Amino acid sequence: MKPKKKILIIDDEGEILEFISVRLEAQNFECLTAETAIEGLTMATQSKPDLVLLDLNLPKMSGFGFLREIKGDPKLSDIPVVVFTAVGNEDVAREAMELGASGFLVKTCNARELTSMVQEYIE
Repeated sequence: MKPKKKILIIDDEGEILEFISVRLEAQNFECLTAETAIEGLTMATQSKPDLVLLDLNLPKMSGFGFLREIKGDPKLSDIPVVVFTAVGNEDVAREAMELGASGFLVKTCNARELTSMVQEYIE
């Protein structure tokens, strides 16, 4: 049996972390969660996830700061990061992609869209 793919979910809202974790674990992914970008960077360094799902609006360090840090670290820069945010305008999406995000999803997406975006970058 092949090992489960690891997904690190970074969001400061506990209900969102729970919702996404339940959906993805049902698809046989292992989910790690962090409520801040700083905690997420520590977890990414320790566990080297296969994918990061990242909210942009985070306390202390924004998702943009997280992207700059992870993409600037040669040990972590190859991890795909999908931005998962409530702010769905083109300027925000463009900035995230310029900083190295692999994909961009708005939180109003349904569970199927979320799962297919994750599978696109993780398989």
